[in-house]
Amino acid sequence: MASLKKTARILCFALFCAGSLYSQEPSQKEHLRIQFWAELDAFPGLFGDESWNASASESENPGEEASNAAKPADSSKTGQSTLRPELSLFAFAIDRMKQIAPFFLNGMINGWTFDYTPSDKRRRVKEYFEWGELRPFNSQLNPIVYNEPKVIDERLVVWASCNRTEAQKLAFQRWESITHPRLKGVGRAPVGMGFAGIQEASAQAVKNAVHAHWRQIVKNKPKEISGILLLINKPRIYIQEGHYVVDLDFFMETDTMVPYSYY
Repeated sequence: MASLKKTARILCFALFCAGSLYSQEPSQKEHLRIQFWAELDAFPGLFGDESWNASASESENPGEEASNAAKPADSSKTGQSTLRPELSLFAFAIDRMKQIAPFFLNGMINGWTFDYTPSDKRRRVKEYFEWGELRPFNSQLNPIVYNEPKVIDERLVVWASCNRTEAQKLAFQRWESITHPRLKGVGRAPVGMGFAGIQEASAQAVKNAVHAHWRQIVKNKPKEISGILLLINKPRIYIQEGHYVVDLDFFMETDTMVPYSYY
């Protein structure tokens, strides 16, 4: 019975995620609206049915409590819409959401830089990879609004939205108008790392995407590759076998591609 209940939860969550993928607004030129999730507990799996039932018994509508806990603050006063942790039950998930949403939205607005040296055993070259934000996320330029919070399978699921500035709209049009290669990468990192694990899995996705692309273009390994990646489409994040799995799509602009001078 417990196994059937667990299977039903997994299927319901999978169907919800699939539905949210198709409900995402198709255009990213002006408005970004992405659905993110965060665990209700710092240690996934410890937030059990008994704790949930105890909390639910205190209110006739626990979903309403989740909604109230995640209501955005008055952006006219703060300059940024934030999630207010009014209930300790959702405090961890709300704090995590305030890390995840700006991280990925910044990848879609400003992009990420990378510097990659593939390993080469014959030349005794060790792999080197470094990546980071092209520029920090600016909450004054791009205030985030969080809405439609729901609790699904021990996760807080929220839509995060923000608008591009006029300059950012022009920058995105430039990315679309120039023929930039479209890359796809998947990365993994332990769930125990917390938000750092999501960042590490994203870094692995970036490296794997760049490696797979240039492996098809250049016959011999390049000495160094650097450039900028703009995150496109909805980030796909899930947990598998104790690891965060992050599946991302990018536009890539190459700044340098240095070949070896001898072979």
